[in-house]
Amino acid sequence: MTQLSSTRKLEDRLCSTSSRQADWICAARSDMADDMAIATPSRLDHVQALRGLAAMLVLFAHLALIEGRTATNPILPSSLDWGMMGVDLFFVISGFIMVYVTRDWQAGGGQNRMLGRVPEFLFARATRIYPLYWVVTAALFAVWLVRPDLVFSSSPNNPTVINTLFLIPGWAYPLLEVGWTLVYEMMFYVLFALLLFLPRRFRPLGLLVWAAIALAGNLFSWQSQIPALSVTSTAIAFHLFNPLVFEFLAGAAVGWLYLTRTGDKTVSLALILFGLIGMGMWIFSAVPFEDGWPRVLRLTLPAGALVLGAAWLDHSKVKAPRFAVTLGDWSYSLYLTHLLSLVALSKLWQMAGLQDLPSPLLILIMLSGALIVAGLTYRFIEKPLINLARSGRKRLFT
Repeated sequence: MTQLSSTRKLEDRLCSTSSRQADWICAARSDMADDMAIATPSRLDHVQALRGLAAMLVLFAHLALIEGRTATNPILPSSLDWGMMGVDLFFVISGFIMVYVTRDWQAGGGQNRMLGRVPEFLFARATRIYPLYWVVTAALFAVWLVRPDLVFSSSPNNPTVINTLFLIPGWAYPLLEVGWTLVYEMMFYVLFALLLFLPRRFRPLGLLVWAAIALAGNLFSWQSQIPALSVTSTAIAFHLFNPLVFEFLAGAAVGWLYLTRTGDKTVSLALILFGLIGMGMWIFSAVPFEDGWPRVLRLTLPAGALVLGAAWLDHSKVKAPRFAVTLGDWSYSLYLTHLLSLVALSKLWQMAGLQDLPSPLLILIMLSGALIVAGLTYRFIEKPLINLARSGRKRLFT
């Protein structure tokens, strides 16, 4: 123990110098600490299960919409529009995960002392989002070439190639409609990457500055009478100052709270109950789902409580149901493919002249079909792509 302490003191003294040897030792020590933290964290199964819940909420929102267009006597209520709260839950989870996975990353660590681990972070996020998204988009494009009527889109503007491929903010949805949320995700990742240049203790302050800029930008640009300064003048400004940004920031705040405080099983369950009630009650209310500030103000706090409770429950070593974790594993595949599955099954149902059959049968078939496609997509496409990206990351950054 004494020898280990002496070694650490020697390394600390070397790190305070500016020699090339000191840079190499400090970088190596930072890499070792980070690799250990990334490779051996406890798996957050309850948080992973929340991903599955979020995907299912969005699935039911679209299922209700498509069932209403397909069945002669639809039964799903219009209040299932609130299922789009799954997107809000996804954003809060994303903010939490970004703080969690970089919890031990030091500014200037990694192979490049100037850039630190920012390139690795961006590589990891991009290879998690783009490959499967491109595969599903390519499949959708092939369908669109043959049967444009099968491509579901509610965007009033036609998608562009650049925005669709690279998820760059624009006024039109990507060809794959649900990709609009990924535009925000990639923007979050790029902005969060800038915080990684800061020493770890200053990153919470960086999040506060980000929140202040976003709030000021939103309030000023919406009230501005100068067209060039209006949030509606450019798509980038619209995304940067959109209220949805605060859901990601709230998730990041939950992440910092999780890393600095602990909650027992009772507190965890209380937070989860509060979150479920706080989000679920809107489905049973007469209040219509609204974008912008209304959804953010209504959903961010309960979503944050839900994520914190789930994370603390994982910290308490409580096992999550296996099926819920599996659904969480499938969540990205389910999110990207469910609209294609629902629309295809709806068209087949209509072509077969089955509109007068009981709606519960249609719902069961569409729900089962969407889950089967998602499971197969995860098993045979997403998971191999994840493994390939991990191998590439190791070769490039270790």
